[in-house]
Amino acid sequence: MASAREEALKKAEKLLRTGKLDLAIAEYAKMIEDQPRDWNTRNILGDLYVRANQPDKAVAQYEQIADHLYTEGFFPKAGALYKKILKIKPDLESAQLHLGDISAKQGLLADAKAYFVGVASRRRARGDKAGADEIVVRLGSLDPGDFDARAAAAQTLERAGDTVAAAMQYRSMHADLLEKGRAADAMGALREAVRLNPDDTAGRVELGKAAIAEGNTEAAKQYLDRAVAGSDPALLFAVMEIELRSGGLDTAREIIAELLQSDPSIRTRIVDLAWTVAAASPEGAFVCINTAVDAELAAGNYMDAAAILQEFVTRVSGQIDALLRLVEICVDGGLEATMYETQAQLADAYLERGQGLEARVIAEDLVAREPWEHAHIERFRRALEMLDVPDPDAIIADRLAGQGPFVATDPFMAPESFGEEPAEPILKRAEDRLHAPAAEPHDEAPPAAMEAPVTEDAPPPPAPEAGQAREGRTPPPGEPDIPLRPRATAAPTPPAHPPASDIDLNQVLDQMGNAAPGPTQNLDEVFNDFRSEISKQTGTHEAAEQLGLAKTYLEMGMSDEAMTALRTAARAPGHRFEASSMLGRLYLKKKDLPHAIEWLERAAEAPAPSANDARQLLYELGALLEATGETSRALAVFLELQADAGEYRDVAARVERLSKVQTGG
Repeated sequence: MASAREEALKKAEKLLRTGKLDLAIAEYAKMIEDQPRDWNTRNILGDLYVRANQPDKAVAQYEQIADHLYTEGFFPKAGALYKKILKIKPDLESAQLHLGDISAKQGLLADAKAYFVGVASRRRARGDKAGADEIVVRLGSLDPGDFDARAAAAQTLERAGDTVAAAMQYRSMHADLLEKGRAADAMGALREAVRLNPDDTAGRVELGKAAIAEGNTEAAKQYLDRAVAGSDPALLFAVMEIELRSGGLDTAREIIAELLQSDPSIRTRIVDLAWTVAAASPEGAFVCINTAVDAELAAGNYMDAAAILQEFVTRVSGQIDALLRLVEICVDGGLEATMYETQAQLADAYLERGQGLEARVIAEDLVAREPWEHAHIERFRRALEMLDVPDPDAIIADRLAGQGPFVATDPFMAPESFGEEPAEPILKRAEDRLHAPAAEPHDEAPPAAMEAPVTEDAPPPPAPEAGQAREGRTPPPGEPDIPLRPRATAAPTPPAHPPASDIDLNQVLDQMGNAAPGPTQNLDEVFNDFRSEISKQTGTHEAAEQLGLAKTYLEMGMSDEAMTALRTAARAPGHRFEASSMLGRLYLKKKDLPHAIEWLERAAEAPAPSANDARQLLYELGALLEATGETSRALAVFLELQADAGEYRDVAARVERLSKVQTGG
């Protein structure tokens, strides 16, 4: 066999040398038929076809060899043959496509793109749109960094109806764009992927969260809903945030209940979410806050519940529902100081909303309790003006002078705490002393006389005649002398002075506050006496007992019982400093720093037994605030202490250090 082949080769070579090209080609063709994988002989045959000006036959021989080499992975040799083919037939797409693939495998992306673009152009030129689109898709998978080509491929797949492949292309782009730090472009690709494949739950969640982070609730709602969330806590939380921001409060409440049932510890995250959504949706934030408030109330922690609501109404002012609930909690929990502050906020909120009737009720209560506070009087005036009440100043003057039905109710004192005498006669007696002649030094009445109850049968003090100046006072030139009215009794007598409508309230207040020293007491003295008497008759004795009981509990090591007694004792102004400071220090021992700070702050607001006690407390409060990272509040405390006590302990050094922290020095 080998000898026959050698003979055939010699014969073909002789024919070539004698110029018989056609006969030589025939001999080589016979050898290829006998041995089709004789690639060297096939290559010679291809060359002979070229010499014989038979390009198609030559290309056919070269292509068989090149395809074999490409299949076997001999890419350089295959590439050389395809290039040889293109020299013969430059428009041969099969060779160009193979060369594009070989160039891509060799990392020659620019060459590869050139080959593919050439094929696409020719197909487009001859009207082969489907063929051109095929090349566009191929280009999309060529270079991972060519996102334009990848997007074009995805668009082409979508136009062809292959939405699944198009969505996968966009999904792949999203991951690669994120890796390259192109977040905005990545989200754009993901939006396209989800548009083409709405069942892409992970993509919907990611888009929804991104929209929430941007504050675009409407966009978030396109991707997230209860159906998508299922029972996944993370998705439910995201849907809840969307509902809170978009006003779906009922749905949000349902989701919160579901989340808390499965994981009560998520309450902290819900409260944190409240602060995030508060600016955009105060009502939604209140839904979250109520969750924490309900939990604290269920555990009997009225102070913690109130603290949460206080922070909320501080961050989001004018929220009437929150303020109303805070007042209720303060009443139930005995949080007196917080309740009064909240009532003032509630009155302001009603005024802001134009609800004059509600504002009037609260303002009257505040003025009745603290008539010396001009802010309360101003609230009362604004409410009256809002209700179009004629001559508001005259009505306020009536109330302050005791002529109108104007009695504050104190939810923190039981009726029996007042003994036999209600608070109203005490106020009457204080007002009576305001315009009563001063006793001579040797005629000073004993303290017991001041405590004597005033009954309804007691005759009212005589009213001054109209225009009569108060004893011991001469009105300045040009100032009318306006007498103070006696408080009404069960059987009032007609006033002997002009009606309230003729009184200028501002002038009355000015006269009361600026009266010259003489036989009458000034307004501050009268109300100091008034507050003193109220304090004596409304729980001071009970507070002292509770304070003593707390100390006994502490000696026995019963700190929880002591803290309960101290909270009761702290309600009385006279014992507030000692009880609150003891409570703060007990909380500090328990490492409950928020409550320790709160009670020390309450103590700091109360009168201290001595300057030393006040300074020591401020120092402890400032140190605790500094230790918890509250640098601005700590600095304020130490600055106050420094202004009062100068070089007290290491206050100067602390002020200097905290100032540097505040300024970034």
